[in-house]
Amino acid sequence: MARVEAELLEGRRVVFTARGRSQVNVRQVGGDGQPIGFTSVELLLIALANCTLGEVSNSPALAGLDSPNLRVTLESSMARDPLRVAKIGVTVELDGDAIEGAREGLLATASGCPVANTLRFSPEIEVTVRARNAAGGAAR
Repeated sequence: MARVEAELLEGRRVVFTARGRSQVNVRQVGGDGQPIGFTSVELLLIALANCTLGEVSNSPALAGLDSPNLRVTLESSMARDPLRVAKIGVTVELDGDAIEGAREGLLATASGCPVANTLRFSPEIEVTVRARNAAGGAAR
């Protein structure tokens, strides 16, 4: 089971906390009109990239290789009604010597990380909205 908390501070900083560790993301647009922090779609792709890298780097197909140079590039396209990610392309790149004879095994491994499986099989999402008391805790 995983638990993540996200708290919006000052209307623009989001503090994500998991397992006692925190990361700050900024929900603000810079002078160039682009978001300063990561967008929600980028965060989703980051989770998938992290999962894919983990699975591929631990693949038996790469056993015995010293730290293969891995790169994962993800690109998404959007759909409307409802607004959502419609397609994600994942490209895994690694040194030519590492991929020889291992392409099929790596493809299966990269395609089967838990985040990819979650996206592929649409989890049930249950949303609850509740009031907090003045001290910041959940109201009863």
